[in-house]
Amino acid sequence: MWFRILILALGTFAIGTDGFVVAGVLGDISTETHVSVSVAGQLVTMFAWVYAVASPVVAALTGRFPRKTMLIVALVVFTVGNVLAAVAPSYEVLALGRVLAAIGAAAYTPAASVTAIMLAPEAARGRALSVVIGGITVATVLGVPLGTYLGSRTSFHGVFWLVTALGVAALLLIAALLPKVPSPPAVDLRTRLGMLKLPGVRPTLLVNVLAFIAGFTVYTYLQPLLTEITHIDGRTLSLMLMTFGVGGAVGNILGGWLTDRWGAYPTALVSLATFFLFLALLPVVATTVAGAAVVIFFWGVTGWLMVAPQQHRLVSLAPKAAPLLLSLNASAMYVGIGSAALVGGTVVQLVGVRYVGIAGAVAGALALVLFLVTATARAKAAPATPEAQPAGRG
Repeated sequence: MWFRILILALGTFAIGTDGFVVAGVLGDISTETHVSVSVAGQLVTMFAWVYAVASPVVAALTGRFPRKTMLIVALVVFTVGNVLAAVAPSYEVLALGRVLAAIGAAAYTPAASVTAIMLAPEAARGRALSVVIGGITVATVLGVPLGTYLGSRTSFHGVFWLVTALGVAALLLIAALLPKVPSPPAVDLRTRLGMLKLPGVRPTLLVNVLAFIAGFTVYTYLQPLLTEITHIDGRTLSLMLMTFGVGGAVGNILGGWLTDRWGAYPTALVSLATFFLFLALLPVVATTVAGAAVVIFFWGVTGWLMVAPQQHRLVSLAPKAAPLLLSLNASAMYVGIGSAALVGGTVVQLVGVRYVGIAGAVAGALALVLFLVTATARAKAAPATPEAQPAGRG
């Protein structure tokens, strides 16, 4: 069982690498496709926004398809998109490849999550799901730095060939070794989007959108930022991205642990109240490699610390609808990532790359303010709800 679940995680590892690696080769893409850095950054916007929109739509339209078939088709689309990106002679072809890859990724991740749950016994379903989703986290630690280093030695084309190879490996292993699993009950798009009408869901998702705008406004343009301020080479950049990934993994684990002990509200508050400060400090402290590494690590820790408590707060609004709410949360995260690339690109074009940290910090401060306002309103409404949790746990 666990080997099969690890195969599913290989697919999410490929998707996570593909989704985030553009940040590590942004300058190379800009040079080779003859576009500005800000325009090259919009490849992140394309991928993220297509993923955000396609994920609930594809899930609703293909709900009755056999999961194994769905996984194979999704990886075929994902792989074709990355082959297009790998051979792209122009920005337009590269953009088309990113769109196709995003559609495949949006179809694969929910199907892989459902398949993992159905393969595992009831007592191990939480761990099975965490392994599959953990593939994306591992991608920030290993896949993105490896792709960045490869890109510095070859070109951005080599990076997408690496992602293609990962996608093909997952595709072949799933086709050969994954058993057929029954399709789960289908949920139509209206029901999925209807979750947005539940009290508290939209404000919680909006906080997440703003937080991801904050972090990825900087992450997307980290290569040109550090190149200008710290004068780093490709090898050092890959180490910086690995530092961020390790910090993110620590923050993710710590977020779950603290949520169980402190409660979701204080854990999310600590994250939102601290991580945007590291974004503001980055352009100031990153004048040395050591200073940049320290700030990037703690930015990763405090930024990803938010994920688990915010998921907890979202699910607590309607526990029986947890899978649908978490699906909407994933879309919200990708809306934030895509919007961040757009915000950051505008800042780079108007005032320069040194100011992306300030722009990210402003978005983070807005997320904190919205969190405090909506959490206060939620706490006041809690006594009127018989099953409401204490404010400290929500």
